[in-house]
Amino acid sequence: MPHVTFEALDIEENLDCLVWYANPKNSKHSPLPFDSLTIELFPFLKGKIHENKNDEEIYLLLEREVKPILEQKKNSEEISHYQQLWDAINDDVMRDLEKRLHISWKKHTKITGRVGLLPVAPRDIQALCFDINYGISPEEFIATTIHELCHFLYFEKWKELYPHDSKEVFSPPHIAWYLSEAMIDPILHNDIFHRYTSGDLKSYPIFYQIKIQDQSIIQILRQYVQDYPMEEAIQKGYELFQKYQDFIIP
Repeated sequence: MPHVTFEALDIEENLDCLVWYANPKNSKHSPLPFDSLTIELFPFLKGKIHENKNDEEIYLLLEREVKPILEQKKNSEEISHYQQLWDAINDDVMRDLEKRLHISWKKHTKITGRVGLLPVAPRDIQALCFDINYGISPEEFIATTIHELCHFLYFEKWKELYPHDSKEVFSPPHIAWYLSEAMIDPILHNDIFHRYTSGDLKSYPIFYQIKIQDQSIIQILRQYVQDYPMEEAIQKGYELFQKYQDFIIP
């Protein structure tokens, strides 16, 4: 089975990512309020970041107020604790994801979890790495890791179903990316994966709010996964999202 190795996220890269998330302009057409989530993570930044601040000004602010926290965290024992928690369930989770998505992991797959401080858990499908935060509960840590691993294997399934698609479909604003985020609930929010954690294995809140013919998108996708093989459920979900993409994409 593939194995996840956890390591510290480079501090400068952490700050660069935070600049993008903290800038209010980048949340205007996004399914998540990244700027508000950044303030929730660092409440002492409230009132200090405005749309009239450019990225350089935001970086200098973060360098002054957030970098010392990251430097202190980097040498903590949290990463080794995360590794121990994950090692105990790694192979079982990997096998359950294979069974759920009807596809095997590629041999010699190596996945990296980079530990830092960010308002969300971004990932790089091509590089097989994702970011996760210091200081979260074991439940949230395991739930987030399962969520990201699901995306990695889901897009392997996608390449099997749509072999001619470019890598752009793995990222927003492509409608296939929106579908991948919505499919997290129908794939993971069940007893198969809740035996590992009581953490949140749901999709973005927006997908529970958007309704098509009096049903939320999540209800429709859950029904697809229940009634059809996973391959057909994904294809039917893609057809649905393409049909209503102007309604789904903010």
